Amino acid sequence: MSVPGQTLLLIVADGVRPDVLRDELAAGHLPRLAARAERGVLTEVSSCFPSVTGPAYAPFMMGRFPASVGLPGLRWYDRARSVASWPSYARSYVGPEIRLLDDDLHLDAPTLLELATPSVAGSTLLGRGARGVRHPGRGWAWAARAFLPHFRGDLMGWRRVEQLVVDRVLGHLRRERPQFAVMSFLTPDKFAHAFGAASAEVRASLRDIDAFVGEAETIAARGGWADQLHVWLVADHGHADVQRHDELADGVREHGLRVLSHPKVWVRKPDAAVMVGGNAMGHVYVELPHRQRPWWPALDARWTEMHDALVARESVDLMAVAVNAQTVRVSHATRGSALIVRDDAPAAATRDGSRTGAHRWSYRFETGDPLSLGRELHGATGEEAHAACASGDYPDAVVQLADVVPSPRAGDFVLSAASGWDLRDRFEPTPHRSTHGALHREQIMVPLLLDVVPTRAPLRSADVMPSVLARLGLKIPDGLDGRSFLG
Repeated sequence: MSVPGQTLLLIVADGVRPDVLRDELAAGHLPRLAARAERGVLTEVSSCFPSVTGPAYAPFMMGRFPASVGLPGLRWYDRARSVASWPSYARSYVGPEIRLLDDDLHLDAPTLLELATPSVAGSTLLGRGARGVRHPGRGWAWAARAFLPHFRGDLMGWRRVEQLVVDRVLGHLRRERPQFAVMSFLTPDKFAHAFGAASAEVRASLRDIDAFVGEAETIAARGGWADQLHVWLVADHGHADVQRHDELADGVREHGLRVLSHPKVWVRKPDAAVMVGGNAMGHVYVELPHRQRPWWPALDARWTEMHDALVARESVDLMAVAVNAQTVRVSHATRGSALIVRDDAPAAATRDGSRTGAHRWSYRFETGDPLSLGRELHGATGEEAHAACASGDYPDAVVQLADVVPSPRAGDFVLSAASGWDLRDRFEPTPHRSTHGALHREQIMVPLLLDVVPTRAPLRSADVMPSVLARLGLKIPDGLDGRSFLG
């Protein structure tokens, strides 16, 4: 049963790093958010792989890792020809196809917007359950407003559009007081790409968020429901400085292949598809006529040479391939390769009455320790696998690689970029000084600000979705990747 009169406002601070948020809170620049954190906690949690806008919304909006609901990346190739259209069969959630993200989601996985109603979503890339006026920032009219600022790299123009969305969301709070509202601030990410993750521009955009919280609190106070307003903040991904840019598609073309890659997707009879997002991760698809992905041992031997060449590429940190539906082989140029195995066990009941998958993960050295864990894992729980990766450069990498790499829509090769590099050298409207998408700590770890005290330490951004439902007194669905941190 829902808790009468409760409203939860979830703020998505796109691309904001935990250290930047902590600095601004400590400096006194964000008084409303600071007051919320004093009631609860400011911590950091791991996001997901790929750590990129769009797919990385799935954890906190659905409680699921992105590949498990059909979002293996910001861009991906539809090998099955079941979703993307002829002739390219390629999907990109940058530009007009952003409207298709909700349709690409698996129908058996509900969103917060569908479960906590009435709801409203502002500029949220994953917004299934909020349509029309309940989803300001989405639709053709909003796309027309944002088109020129985005492709011109006019960041202040983008901010002006965002402020219009803010006004619409506040209008919903004023008129109808939804049970759940989410407002995504995308300007921090855009400023981080252009000026750096810790730049003055990113810090200024956080003040826009704080002002929004202040307006929401004023509306609640005037309506007599200030004590029933809860404000939480999370980010979808972090950011890391980038000095060098590689064009992964060119690296694949060096092997004499015709390559389909955004924005040049009109390629006749391509041999491979390269889908980069973030831009620090990428999928490479080969043997494109196959409608189902072949596992790594079944791929033609000629791809082994390309695999090894890509692993050795200076811009590539980690390369992963799927041996079968449960096994991933991950490689590093100098640290060797290892196998990640996910064993599926019967679902287990949790304290809130829902049932969660009781997967177990193993990490077995093959020729080395590419994730630098320093030890193998055998039958680890999700919490144990998370803890094993927590202090290294690849938070939650064992679980995340096991989720995305064998998924039906993933590439045959899944790459994570080396520090200081990304995998796209052309076609960006704003030259990137900061990047994300990879498995590195700066790109995976995100802030989580709560105005309640959790009963257990939050681990992943996927824990947010079931916790929102718990706070509102709503039933938590079975089969989530996240667990409520409120009991």
